[in-house]
Amino acid sequence: MNSLAVNTQTPPIRFTVTFKDIIERYGVLSLPLDLSLLSSDEYYVSVGGVSKMMLGFLDRVKSTKKRWVSLGPGYPPSALLNDIEVHFVDLPPEQLAKYTRFKEGIYNESHGVSKYEINGDDYIAYATYNWVSAQKLLEFYSDTDAYFINDFQQLLVGGIIGPSAPAVLWYHIPFVPENLDDRLREFLVRSFEGFDSVIFSTKRDIEGLVRTGAKVNVKQIYPFIDPNAYQSKNKEEVGKIEEKFGIKDNDKVVLVVARMDPIKSQDIAIKAVKNLNVKLVLAGDGSFTSKTLGHNKAGNWVRKLKDMTKDLKIEDKVIFTGYVSDDELMSLYQRANVVALPSNIEGFGLTVCEGWLYKKPVVVSKGAGASEIIIEGGNGYTFNPGDYEDMAKKIELAIQNQDKLGEMGLESVKKCLVDNAISELNSVLEEAISSYRGKK
Repeated sequence: MNSLAVNTQTPPIRFTVTFKDIIERYGVLSLPLDLSLLSSDEYYVSVGGVSKMMLGFLDRVKSTKKRWVSLGPGYPPSALLNDIEVHFVDLPPEQLAKYTRFKEGIYNESHGVSKYEINGDDYIAYATYNWVSAQKLLEFYSDTDAYFINDFQQLLVGGIIGPSAPAVLWYHIPFVPENLDDRLREFLVRSFEGFDSVIFSTKRDIEGLVRTGAKVNVKQIYPFIDPNAYQSKNKEEVGKIEEKFGIKDNDKVVLVVARMDPIKSQDIAIKAVKNLNVKLVLAGDGSFTSKTLGHNKAGNWVRKLKDMTKDLKIEDKVIFTGYVSDDELMSLYQRANVVALPSNIEGFGLTVCEGWLYKKPVVVSKGAGASEIIIEGGNGYTFNPGDYEDMAKKIELAIQNQDKLGEMGLESVKKCLVDNAISELNSVLEEAISSYRGKK
């Protein structure tokens, strides 16, 4: 593969200033923007799961040309991140808000939080965002071997690209057709059929697609992490994080790493620790679009969770970190006794793999895709979705057997490392390229 273009909603780079601010500070700059010209407080590399995965993949893929298209309101038109050209698309604020309602509707219904009544204006904004994303991608079609499209925000891109180039979709959120309204399920299936190939993260989702009778070339690959992106932290670094968040030496720490969103079910974890002698650390803040567009779903959810801790009289047991840097997050993993994933339903849950990388036992909801690779009592424990009493029992067991579970977890994480996924991903992309060329 000589040239590959990746498409995600969340960008691999997040700017803390606008392009206008950059021009005012530095004058006219050539594009793609050389990030080395900026100060470290003006941008940072995204920490989200999909962005991290794609960065790990692109770091290893043997392509002479690597491009990435994503949403970037107010961002520079393009920037250079190592050897990756990153291009940003944008919509007017009113359209972005409507786009967000549509894609959040898909997300919420797929996770069983609420039903979404499809709205024409919202769909037009969603289609427009997909259109401008595809337009940018198609600027590169003459020297691009394949397009690698990621997740539910970009479902129409495959159909828009059409016969101009091979396109592969990785759909990261749950696909359980019985949980979806007929119209939304049909929309998803038709969108999948617009791609040359679709990757699902779990066997559960493949089985769901089979039940719909869809005619889709599909492959299951577990999400992955790049171990080179994680470091062991020394006692001094861990001590700083303990001091920052008020964690004592003898505290047993249960760590939940997730953005602040009802879908992540942090409330179940709070209820689970009520009668346990542990500290629950909730690490995370809002999503990319919630912070970019200013809607306060994350803030509202945090207030509800904090009210819950007051009602349960366990304010001293629950720590809300807000945003943490990569280094701080690694220190939290190093300090944790247990890493938990409480979501009632989850596409996968890479925090499980991150916990294993630090030899930590995991406690995972059976509704999370990562539960497929849990060996009960071997590398962790599972609990019934929403059952906080079951979760509490499993946390106690995990703490009691921490060393044994952590050792096996370190072995289990090999299933979810980027070097193991490379061959599978390359195979899917090469098959799409070969099939495309064979149809000419």
